[in-house]
Amino acid sequence: MWRRVFSSLVVVAVILGLAATAGAQSKATKIATAMAAAPASIGKNATIKDWPDKSGNMALLREGSNGWTCLPSHPATRILTNDAMCMDANFGDLIGAMMGNKPPALKGVGYSYMLTANDWESNTDPMGQKETPDNQWHHVHPHVMVAYPDKAMLAGIPTHPSLNGPYVMWADTPYAHVMWPVK
Repeated sequence: MWRRVFSSLVVVAVILGLAATAGAQSKATKIATAMAAAPASIGKNATIKDWPDKSGNMALLREGSNGWTCLPSHPATRILTNDAMCMDANFGDLIGAMMGNKPPALKGVGYSYMLTANDWESNTDPMGQKETPDNQWHHVHPHVMVAYPDKAMLAGIPTHPSLNGPYVMWADTPYAHVMWPVK
């Protein structure tokens, strides 16, 4: 019995420690976790930025040379989640438009990696923060995302989350894109 009590206390202490340090990651940790979101061949030369602060500024953590931008896991996410991502300029336009609540103007197909993803999200509402009866709340595993400038290219792709093949996330919004789960 004492072992179970001790084990439970250790788990609580670890969780509290993670919560206390979640917003205080070092620059090196942010860079490493951001790079891990993509294949090493992309992450090693990508620009690494931090998520926007309250004034909308994204701190440059490291300059890159390959046209890709990686972000560490967002500091506002819940404990034990990871939403770090690496994206090309076209997918970056989609994310920037979404953060600014504006329609995207994609100039070409956009790609993004989230190979360390472990998060919960709505599949229908880009701004959804919790489960509702109709927002297809689901566990997001590692995946690749593809955004198309012509939404007609999404026709025929399932819109319900699946680990067995691609599906469209946020289908009825300007931010629709294809999720390709990876194992």
